[in-house]
Amino acid sequence: MNHTFETIYEKESDAIFRFCLVRVSSREQSLDITQETFLRLWQSLKKGEDIQNSRAFLFTIAHRLVIDWYRKKKSLSWDKIFSKDDKEIDVVDEKTTEINLSTSAEGRYLMDKINELSPSYRDPVYLRYGEDLSPPEIGEILGISTNAASVRINRGLEELRKKYLSR
Repeated sequence: MNHTFETIYEKESDAIFRFCLVRVSSREQSLDITQETFLRLWQSLKKGEDIQNSRAFLFTIAHRLVIDWYRKKKSLSWDKIFSKDDKEIDVVDEKTTEINLSTSAEGRYLMDKINELSPSYRDPVYLRYGEDLSPPEIGEILGISTNAASVRINRGLEELRKKYLSR
């Protein structure tokens, strides 16, 4: 069990952290949510639960924890949830590829455009291209069918192309 947990942690911890950071724009809060996500993985493994897809399991937990965190902070609007504060990005470890991408001018512009997508498209597009997850994994994480995940990705890309081309 320890070896399994360590292997999963080494493979997925950076991706889970980036996923949380994009959503909460706070390094400290992202670390807390990431830690809680892996604590829940540990507890599930300890109970002997059969986890078929550890990556989808972790993203589902992280997604739900982010939602719970925002429910506690009711005063924030959805626009603020997905906006990034430049000061927060400066604090982040520069070794993280996703953060380096989002601090470049082109990457920052693209992340801003992704953040402008409607909520139903924002997460599927980010998970597909920011975290390289498959539509079945995205569907499992978001609690929708694989087909619905694919449709949302495609429609999100269409919306993103319109925003990008209107530059």
